[in-house]
Amino acid sequence: LPPPLSQRFNYGAFDAGARLVQANPEAKGSGAILKGDKDAYMLNPCSARKWVVIALPEDIKVDVVSLSNHELFASSVREWQLLGSMKYPTELWFELGKFEAADSKLRQPFYLSQPNWARYLKLRFISHHRSEHYCTLSQLAVFGQTVMDDFSESMELQRENLEDMRARVQSAAAGGGEAATPTVAAPAPAVAVAAAAGTGTAAAAV
Repeated sequence: LPPPLSQRFNYGAFDAGARLVQANPEAKGSGAILKGDKDAYMLNPCSARKWVVIALPEDIKVDVVSLSNHELFASSVREWQLLGSMKYPTELWFELGKFEAADSKLRQPFYLSQPNWARYLKLRFISHHRSEHYCTLSQLAVFGQTVMDDFSESMELQRENLEDMRARVQSAAAGGGEAATPTVAAPAPAVAVAAAAGTGTAAAAV
């Protein structure tokens, strides 16, 4: 099982090298969502078309994004969309998922059905809970794997497969039987892993 989010590295943190690239013009304090300060937040009129773009510190195979809102007297995100890109600016984003958040002050993790590579993330906030004048978002966190993490995981899987096959061959030989010689695909080099980062469902520019 993967470790809990509290034990995973947040690639969406300002201290990790993530940065705010752009947000809708009505937004105030947008960079606060990367800093982990519960007393700071991004503030928007709920009537605005709300979105934000962040740059990750490197290419990340994103598998979980979490949102937190700690403000008591403001509306919170309900429906939202996550888009990714390997470059910015761009007019073509690929969709990573559409989600619905609860009206909660706790951190809410959203797991991607298909982890995908991205260097830039765009969050579009489609609807909100309650009917306050202002909408807020306190924290954003991004979890996933770097290119080297992904390559190391692939190499470890190949090693485990080879050990399993070797054990079966030895067991068959000890029993007097004959085991078919299995074949294993060579692990993809890191360059190929990185090249796969552009895959995803295309979404029109928003």
